[in-house]
Amino acid sequence: MNRLTVMILLLAFSGVVWAAGQLQLRPGMMGVADIGASDCAMFNEMHYNGPTGMRHHVLTWVQGYIYAKTGSNIDAMLATMPEDNGWNFDSLTDVFVDYCRANPDAQVSEAAIALWTTLRAGNSAPGGA
Repeated sequence: MNRLTVMILLLAFSGVVWAAGQLQLRPGMMGVADIGASDCAMFNEMHYNGPTGMRHHVLTWVQGYIYAKTGSNIDAMLATMPEDNGWNFDSLTDVFVDYCRANPDAQVSEAAIALWTTLRAGNSAPGGA
């Protein structure tokens, strides 16, 4: 099989539908293809009205972002801080939820950068220890 045939088959089986140069999800599917490329206004709507787990979805994306930037992950960054740093699932996700609430025109990736910058600086969680 030549490469073109393989690529066509992969696209056909992946269920990817291209329209006007943008990835479109099938009706009934939740989420977006790249949450980091989405704007905070969309995240705000999805977070409060969308599927359960939006915080987990974005935190997973942030983990990938931090790994790409540092070769490390959130747990490794937290391990360098004092134990009473106040970081947990809620405080980590609150950073980007609060950022997007305050900056609806920003991209979700900017909220991830805000979290990464806070962690990289070794800061405790807002309102934490």
